[in-house]
Amino acid sequence: RTMAPIIQAVPAMLPSRRSFVLPPPPESFTVPRLAPPPPPSTLEPPAWAEVALSVYELNGARALNAVTERVGLGGAYHVGIEVYWLEWSYGWSFRGTGVHVVPVGQSKIGKFKERISLGKTPLPPHEVFAVLAQLRRQWAGQDYHYLRQNCGHFCAELAMRLRVPGEIPGWVTSLAETGDWLAQMLGVQDGSEDCGPSSQEEVTPRTVLELLRHDPAVAKSELEWQWAQEHTFWKAQRASQQEQHHQLMRGAANANVLNQWAPHSYSLMTGL
Repeated sequence: RTMAPIIQAVPAMLPSRRSFVLPPPPESFTVPRLAPPPPPSTLEPPAWAEVALSVYELNGARALNAVTERVGLGGAYHVGIEVYWLEWSYGWSFRGTGVHVVPVGQSKIGKFKERISLGKTPLPPHEVFAVLAQLRRQWAGQDYHYLRQNCGHFCAELAMRLRVPGEIPGWVTSLAETGDWLAQMLGVQDGSEDCGPSSQEEVTPRTVLELLRHDPAVAKSELEWQWAQEHTFWKAQRASQQEQHHQLMRGAANANVLNQWAPHSYSLMTGL
């Protein structure tokens, strides 16, 4: 009974539906939006984007290196570029590309000597393989020359295209450059000769079986190229997922942008 007068008075206190109008928003009112992630070029590459130079002492060259290193001429080395869990280098091949891949630090051409960090590459794995695909076409195996176009020159070219902050040390190629200079001064023939027509034709998966029958060396190179891509993309996806998890646990706002280094879908590149 005591609440009845109050309940009857409430409808009179409320505005009618016709008279109830929302107030207009202020002129300075804007809808808040989340800031977009920074562009890929401004992102810090992940730790696993580090590039390094693997240096090997060539088999049987210890005595020579002991002399040349003492007089500042470097030595007889084999080198390779480590990027995204694999090591790339260049050497002579009768047919096809001279670019080859091995597990990091496991080249059989020499004894592992040291690893020199060159910094991180801003290129994600799929862009690195685009660079390598171009180099595989440009650096034919028959163009190899132990003084003028060797693994040291290839690694310097690859490091430049990977846009790393570090540079290949001069002592890596100093002995070859000095030997080339002496050979030209003395008029010594370099001993290189034409070994037949070089192969620049495209190699597709359909031709791999034919290559296995007629040219096993080229087929092996192509199969290694396919394996290298699959292996790297798989490793990149796992590393990206782990890094995303760590960043989300720390509350990082740009954890999702790591996907550029490990896309969910990719297409393998073929051809020499």
